Amino acid sequence: MANKPKIQGTNHESWIVKALTSVGIKARRLAEGGSDDEGDVEAFISGHRWVLEGKACQTLNVQKILGKARRKAGGDTPVAVVWKRLVKVAGSKNRQPVEGERIVVVLSWDDFQTLVLNAKPQGDTVYAVTNEVGTIYTEHLTDTEEV
Repeated sequence: MANKPKIQGTNHESWIVKALTSVGIKARRLAEGGSDDEGDVEAFISGHRWVLEGKACQTLNVQKILGKARRKAGGDTPVAVVWKRLVKVAGSKNRQPVEGERIVVVLSWDDFQTLVLNAKPQGDTVYAVTNEVGTIYTEHLTDTEEV
């Protein structure tokens, strides 16, 4: 019998590559295991190399996994965790995605700033890819908004 979590992880990593390449971002899966294991997916976003760690699981310690991803990637490379949360559903043999945001991306504040500062200008709009169907959402940003 195949290792179910391994299959889910491989499928999730393949989806990440497909979703990124479908919107023109160069991405590929990285070789796993051993001392050369940098992460799961390499992507070139706004001319910068990013290493992505894909996770398809029920719970995740985001600080711990983000720190581990950074160490694996070598410390200076921007990293992000792409998490597809799966939960047990009564009456189903398989774990299912949760309602709401099916897939989320977690990154450090420094890497977020790198991403924003290096984004290619699109007027006052930032584009983000989300959902398994590759839907593109837009959000207008203004200089007067406070956090």
